[in-house]
Amino acid sequence: MTGMPPELEHYLRESLGERLEIEPLAGDASTRAYYRIRTSSGDRFMVAYYPDSEREALGRFVQAWEAISHHAPVPRIVHHGACAIVQQDVGDVTLFELLETDPQRALKLYRRAIDLVAAFQKSPAAASRINPPFTTNQFFTELAMTREFWVERMCGESDPAILEKLDPLFLTLAEAVASHPYVLCHRDFHGQNLHVIKDDIYLIDYQDLRMGPDTYDLASLLRDRGVARALGEDAERDLIEYYRGRAKRGEGTVERYYETLLQRSIKIVGTFAKQSITRGRHHYLAYIPPTLESIRLCIGQLPRYRELLDLFPTEPSLEARAAVQKEGASA
Repeated sequence: MTGMPPELEHYLRESLGERLEIEPLAGDASTRAYYRIRTSSGDRFMVAYYPDSEREALGRFVQAWEAISHHAPVPRIVHHGACAIVQQDVGDVTLFELLETDPQRALKLYRRAIDLVAAFQKSPAAASRINPPFTTNQFFTELAMTREFWVERMCGESDPAILEKLDPLFLTLAEAVASHPYVLCHRDFHGQNLHVIKDDIYLIDYQDLRMGPDTYDLASLLRDRGVARALGEDAERDLIEYYRGRAKRGEGTVERYYETLLQRSIKIVGTFAKQSITRGRHHYLAYIPPTLESIRLCIGQLPRYRELLDLFPTEPSLEARAAVQKEGASA
């Protein structure tokens, strides 16, 4: 188990036995580490290791699992301790990847995923108390993060007149999204967090669930990481209407979808830029162009945000991007 944190190695030996095969797996945007474990008896598990900075999230994950495991298809927790969670292995095939390899099958499963969104929104009240609900301030803080890491640092924008105009627009958007009807949200409900085994979908990475706008998870599912390019606009519209029926949402759903999507898309551009700048994870930059497409689409649907097109940069500064990558390489 060379290279594995000693506390994790000790925990796994105690909980799963001495003879284990360990396969490190690619991580996510957090500092958690992931492993596939094979035991001497042939059992397979997924292990999430939580470093000190993530221990609070470990507790919230277990709480969330206890609250929703009887109401949503999530991997079974086999063991959990102070530093790690051992779960049922739900494989490597995600809905996001399936959209590229088998689009017809994936499109059918996207309907199943929307069924899951509608069911998740009806989870017991205990789930909604694990994390505080989304607030105007939280939505605004996410947008301010984008101003720093995308607008200023990645795009090199330093004009005070432009920067000062962005904040009131961001606040207006944050207030609008916070006024939507609230339901239980996964918060990161996209195709890479939906694992597929045959025709079954398993939901992962749900520890940040909280009350939020009713179209929040839908916008994440249909637009995160460029998925709309593969789905196509007709399929996206059909799936929005399918959600309206399954979740019993009425008038205003489509407008709320685009407003939520606008806030999420601006936030996500900042998240991807921050991952590149602070952690050298430059592969996230590939997701920025389709996210900018979503921003333009939303503003086209919501003319009251038209001024954002004049202020929000849609191309990084080549000099700033080169500096970021050079800084990451030397870190």
